Amino acid sequence: MGFARRHARHHATPMDADARAQAMLLALDTYAVAHYARARRIGGAAVDAAMGGAPGACAVWGGRGPTDAPAAAFLNGAAAEALDFQEVLIDGRNNGHAAVVIVPALAALAAEAGADAEVLLAGLRTALVANVALARALGRGHRAGHMGFRTTALVAPIAAALGGALTVGAGADRAAAAAALAASTLPAGLLAAMSPEAGAFTADKDLSVGFSARHAVDAVRLAQTGATGPLTVLDGPRGWLPTYGQGTEDAAHLETPPDDAVLAQYALKLYPANFGCQCAIRLALDLRAEIPPARIAAVEVRVKASSAQSLSARTIPSHVAARFSLPYAVASAMLRGRSVLADFEGAALADPEVHAFMERIALVGDDALEAQHRAEGVFPAVLTVTDTEGGRHVRRLTAPQEAQSEDRRRADVDAKIRSLLPAPLADAMLAAYARSDFAAMIDHIQTPTEDTDLCAP
Repeated sequence: MGFARRHARHHATPMDADARAQAMLLALDTYAVAHYARARRIGGAAVDAAMGGAPGACAVWGGRGPTDAPAAAFLNGAAAEALDFQEVLIDGRNNGHAAVVIVPALAALAAEAGADAEVLLAGLRTALVANVALARALGRGHRAGHMGFRTTALVAPIAAALGGALTVGAGADRAAAAAALAASTLPAGLLAAMSPEAGAFTADKDLSVGFSARHAVDAVRLAQTGATGPLTVLDGPRGWLPTYGQGTEDAAHLETPPDDAVLAQYALKLYPANFGCQCAIRLALDLRAEIPPARIAAVEVRVKASSAQSLSARTIPSHVAARFSLPYAVASAMLRGRSVLADFEGAALADPEVHAFMERIALVGDDALEAQHRAEGVFPAVLTVTDTEGGRHVRRLTAPQEAQSEDRRRADVDAKIRSLLPAPLADAMLAAYARSDFAAMIDHIQTPTEDTDLCAP
């Protein structure tokens, strides 16, 4: 498998400061989200106890441990997905989550193998870079029209198996075998529960990520024993691309030389909702600072056409439904003047004032914004507020942190991590990140929490 061998060679090259910082940040963000969800038993983290494994060397983030590598990968992956507060790849060819699979899988493998922090960080970088090439090669056809495969389930386990095998020192041939096994035996999750028409919004979304992370661990372990899969599986007959590409695949992207620059395409979420809501939430907060809710007569939220459909839910039976509802996310931000974790949990979901404000919000799908999304991978939004005196106030945004200073960006990341972790742990992790000390960071990530009562911020 030429793809795996190219990335194995890249794995051995030095990592520049920007790539190091981004890989560390994605690890920190994934860990913090999982820690919060596990400590509060949110989403998949509330129902996955049956997947606990045998005693082992791997921490369960925000909960008890240690356990074995497959169980830790599953439990931490499911928890990392539970808040829909995870990273997103921004690319014109494809979008999807990756760190929620890659970080739990590689952390578990590293802990089991006794790999040091720098070896793990190199593996994370390799997997994240490989994930971009795989996502670009696949295209968007797997989730278009009547199709409903999860991008994360199709792409990230292959990248994680490749990076994971290299993390445990398996070498290029065994890394190729692990990637081939992962690709040919994928647990391909479906998007059926996320349809507003179905209105299910069930925990399988989270559990699918857990299965994907565990799948990568299993593929690496099997490859280490000598097992392999077809090395033509990615683009050969009846392989991964022909099966899932649905006419949008382009195998040429598998030949692209690995480049750390693509790591900058992973974007963190600032608000605990789907990425398609992020720009609209920031615009809502900006406009709310100028116009108090009592003076807002109507709000038009214009987004790409596909988001106007998939994020249209107005019935909010669960935290997942709220996170996938533009009307709820915008109404909550405008009424409350914030968009924080508490707004998407518990009693906040049934707040009658928020539901009443949702009636003022019109959601419009825009083909031009859809075209921009398909060209650039971005999730733009245009908000128009009509005030009670008939005035119109229009704002547009292409990226959630657009036109913000570097200091503001750092402050936003700091605030997010502090909202997810207990104060002493947040202090330690952010300090380690600031001094580029991944060893200190991984000490916390790999240390089991003794008492779940101590997990809350």
